[in-house]
Amino acid sequence: FAGLAGAGAAGAAGAFDYNRDNFQYDRILRMKMEFKLQDFKVAQAKLWREDIRDLISLSEYKMHVYLLVNVLLLGHSVALWCQGKLPANTPDWLMAGMSISTSGACMFLLLSIWMAMHAAVAAQSYETRMLTQLVRLPIPSWQEIEGC
Repeated sequence: FAGLAGAGAAGAAGAFDYNRDNFQYDRILRMKMEFKLQDFKVAQAKLWREDIRDLISLSEYKMHVYLLVNVLLLGHSVALWCQGKLPANTPDWLMAGMSISTSGACMFLLLSIWMAMHAAVAAQSYETRMLTQLVRLPIPSWQEIEGC
């Protein structure tokens, strides 16, 4: 009877070792899976952040192009206003119309320059807000760390 008990104990120890090895192997696979999931989450967040940068850069680039064009137009309008001379026998109403239209164009171009600069700064600040508050890189919770 003692031999039977010894054989049963050896069989139980062998079964325990078999289950323990499987358990350890499963834990390693689970840990690798959790790490890979975290890598996927980080890669997805990086793609979101890249998309935000790309979308905002479109607006910024467009505002910089508007700014460049408007500055060049303003320079030509100021040159026309300061150096543009009409013939001596031009009627007063035509000279007044030219002065009013040229000064109006300068005012609208200045307003356009100001709005383009404001839009570029607003786009940059909104990009910063989105990247720092809304689309952050995922940080694992304590339960996820302990689950590995």
